[in-house]
Amino acid sequence: MSGERQSPTVVIVGAGPAGAAAAHETASRGLRTIVLERASMPREKVCGEGCTPRAVHNLERMGLLDDLQPKGASVHRAFLVSPCGIELLADLPPSVYGGRALVVPRSTLDARLVERAVRSGAQLREGVRVESVAPSPRGIRVICRGHEPIDADVLIGCDGMPSIVRRSLGARAFKPSQQAFAVRGIFDNVSLPYADALTIVWERDVLPAYGWVFPLPGGRANVGIGLRTDHLREQEASLRAVFQRFLGTPRLQRMLANAAIDGKAKGHPLPMTSRTGPVVFERAILAGDAAGFVNPLTGEGIEYALESGELAGQIAARAAEHGDFGLASLLPYARVCKDRFGAVLRLNGWLRWVFSVPWLLDRIFRAGQRSDAVRDDVAAIALGGEHARLTWRLASAALLG
Repeated sequence: MSGERQSPTVVIVGAGPAGAAAAHETASRGLRTIVLERASMPREKVCGEGCTPRAVHNLERMGLLDDLQPKGASVHRAFLVSPCGIELLADLPPSVYGGRALVVPRSTLDARLVERAVRSGAQLREGVRVESVAPSPRGIRVICRGHEPIDADVLIGCDGMPSIVRRSLGARAFKPSQQAFAVRGIFDNVSLPYADALTIVWERDVLPAYGWVFPLPGGRANVGIGLRTDHLREQEASLRAVFQRFLGTPRLQRMLANAAIDGKAKGHPLPMTSRTGPVVFERAILAGDAAGFVNPLTGEGIEYALESGELAGQIAARAAEHGDFGLASLLPYARVCKDRFGAVLRLNGWLRWVFSVPWLLDRIFRAGQRSDAVRDDVAAIALGGEHARLTWRLASAALLG
């Protein structure tokens, strides 16, 4: 009917946690929602696959935890190793969203999130590669390889890093010191020292890289390392070579003595910065990795993707109620993200320096062996997201060991 008001169109680029969370919010509010994903779901995503307590809390709130928990490995402890081999085994602090974490394959996690969005009314278009976005008479036009352009009233960029949407909108690229690369492999028949713990290792032989071993169901584990791009260039070595050094350390050799890798090790870039830059534009929003919302100490991004995606969808839906998708209408998203993520990103950006100094980290771990309170502080920093804090106990541990 000619007098019928057409629902605004929201185009979301990327069907990861941020994109799927945003799509659920806009579609469930009656907006025409199109999600563009260059792969076919379910698809593999290179990631540590660890959901922190904050991420688990979000999944429970979304009604997905009961379905995902049997498909992953429940985790209640952290096993942390300093450069000189000092070990800390700590329960995840109950104050941090109940102290429970989950390691679940990204193919499973992302598929469940997308299914939730589709049930809410979102339209998923797979195998669509976005090449650029630009203003159009309708609002904003999305140019796709081999497909007709799509005109949207508002665009939400959730296409990770490097982000085509971010680049097309004119946002500055992340500097090498604000980027990292991660390489991970999935191993079968791993001998974990603690099957209910997230293992994080700062091996002296691979510093400033840090490594992880996260349990998966069936005796499998996600094993990987992360390293800032500028540090990788200083080493004049490939990240895969650093990964092989990590696998060859005595600790990993014991864990992997009877293990075999499933397929090949794979790498992926990610932002690791406490200064994300603009996340709101005329008729466009960035969320998740594309916005730079990744913990600059640990590389964890799932929790921030879920929350920033939800916020982006909510702000877009609110703008639709007023029929205005201009910059001023979308700016509340930037303010809420700053309030929710700004402090923790800045703190973890500073803590990244502390955790890259071997002797300083050894001192802190020694103090953690003698003090349960310091040990819990370290566990909260390594896995606690917004609950990370710089306490007098930790400062004295760093100074006095």
